[in-house]
Amino acid sequence: MKKVGILNFQYSNRNYGAVLQAAALEHILRQLGHDSRHIDFMTHPKISVKGRVGQLLRILGLRKIGQLLRILGLRKKNRTQQIGNEEAFERFRCHFLNRTKRIVSAKGFADIAKEFDVVVVGSDQVWRPAFAKDPIAFFLGYVPNGTARVAYAASFGTSIWEQSGDIALTAKVKEELSKFKAISCREESGVDICRNVFDVEATHVLDPLLLVDDSFFEQIISKSSVKSRSKLVYYKLDFNQDFHDDLKKIGDTLGSDAVNIYLKNSHTRGYQDVPDWLSLIRNSEVVITDSFHCICLALRFGKEVLFCQNEKRGQTRLDSLFKKLLVNVTPLDLELKTPIFSLSNRSDVGAILEVERTNSLKFISDALDG
Repeated sequence: MKKVGILNFQYSNRNYGAVLQAAALEHILRQLGHDSRHIDFMTHPKISVKGRVGQLLRILGLRKIGQLLRILGLRKKNRTQQIGNEEAFERFRCHFLNRTKRIVSAKGFADIAKEFDVVVVGSDQVWRPAFAKDPIAFFLGYVPNGTARVAYAASFGTSIWEQSGDIALTAKVKEELSKFKAISCREESGVDICRNVFDVEATHVLDPLLLVDDSFFEQIISKSSVKSRSKLVYYKLDFNQDFHDDLKKIGDTLGSDAVNIYLKNSHTRGYQDVPDWLSLIRNSEVVITDSFHCICLALRFGKEVLFCQNEKRGQTRLDSLFKKLLVNVTPLDLELKTPIFSLSNRSDVGAILEVERTNSLKFISDALDG
């Protein structure tokens, strides 16, 4: 048994995939016999003038400059309510994650990392600097010598290294990656970036939510309070009026109202609890989403999936997933305002996953035991 630290975006208070994949990876490492904990690292980037304005707004209890303008009477009031219930994600973490104390500095990271034999970074878009508040941390630049470094299903989010123009950062990342004991990426393009940009070899593996066994999901769903079933559900990270109109048309075609599984159906806007969100997907027939992890789960649970293309969140990871699972992507045969596609299997997804799980488990097992 080794002491293993895990680093990813588990601290998210609005992203179900982030917290679930974190729990899934910890579950796998514990099944392999290792004492695993998440390094609860959440630092802040260097603050620009724009960022300082944002800080001031937060001190005033505001989220956007538009709110300040509305208070001053310079802009009409926004009728949209703020979303509450972010504690839903913390409740999940308390039940399903083991974490270190919260750390916010490079020194704190290094001190915590000394407690582990190995630090594993992944999964999710941890190697996309636009998403990571401290890119060097997520390339394990603060891990001291003597602690092994491993990447499991780390993602760059896109098909290219987005920071190629930053020569200093690129050189630093190359230096840090050369110190890794083993590297794996969630997308084939990530393997190519590692080889072509950073001169290191990487293995293509499954996201943790496709790697875990059914007992992982049963354990979580057992804590759900949702008893009802909905034929058509949707989880849309970026919602607009055009999508709302399309949703109505799809619902009319299927003869079912679409149920929002992101927010609770109540007079107050609040996030669904994580077990409820997972249960609503499993108990549905059709899932509409623009979320990578929601697609993973819906395909795994054998649901009909309607995929809303969302380039800004990273299409490459989805292209890689569809290729690996032999999924056809075809435009929905409806006249819609937004691009929505139907996903269909060319082969048995379960059989493909069994083979891929064997390969992915071998990678992580060898990386930790070797």
